[in-house]
Order: sequence, then C-alpha cells, then structure tokens
Amino acid sequence: MTKRLWLCFLTSLLLATACASFPPPTERLTTTEAAIRGASEVGAAQVPRAALHLKLAEEQTDKARRLMQDGYNERAEFTLKRAQADAELAIALAKEKATVDKAEAAKAKTEQLKATVSKPQ
Repeated sequence: MTKRLWLCFLTSLLLATACASFPPPTERLTTTEAAIRGASEVGAAQVPRAALHLKLAEEQTDKARRLMQDGYNERAEFTLKRAQADAELAIALAKEKATVDKAEAAKAKTEQLKATVSKPQ
C-alpha cells in the first residue's frame, strides 16, 4: 500500500510540474499587442476585411490573457500566435486597400490626361 501511495504522489507531482513548466508567453503578448497597434495605425478598422481580422486578434489576445491568469501558458502561447497572425493579416489587408486605391486614382488620372491630350484643337 505504501508503494502505491508513493507512486500516486510522484505521478501527481510529475503532472503538476509538467503543466506548470511552460513559462508565461509575455514576449509573445508584447509582439502581438504591437501588431495590433500597427494594424490600428494603418487604418485596418476602416477596411472591412482587415477590421474582421483586427477584431479577431483583439479577442484572441484577451482570451490569451485569461488563459495566462489561469496558468494555461502553453494554450495562451498558441492563442497569441493566432492573434499575431490575424493582426499581421489585418495590416497587410489595410495596406493592400491603400495601394489599390492609389493605383485606381492614378489610373483615373491617366485616363483623364489621355482624354485631354487626344481632344482635337
């Protein structure tokens, strides 16, 4: 009986230390928050597709904070990776929209200039 009790104790101790051995992903949290700020700064909230990913990133970051508070650091790490990816996608989508808008404006101006030049005098 003593061997069995000792084995249960060691198993419990091993499981407890295995779960607690993953360090809090504070560096990942910082880089994710920076990506979210970057997405906000490039106007992702005004681009519908980018706004969706920005919102997802914010929600996932909040979820990761709760996971960290509850001691689920490994799950928080993976949640923050997804959040960072969403924030970076929001940045890319916002920049793409800005680039497309500039290209369309340049094209319209080019068409306008062509029409002006080709008018008979």
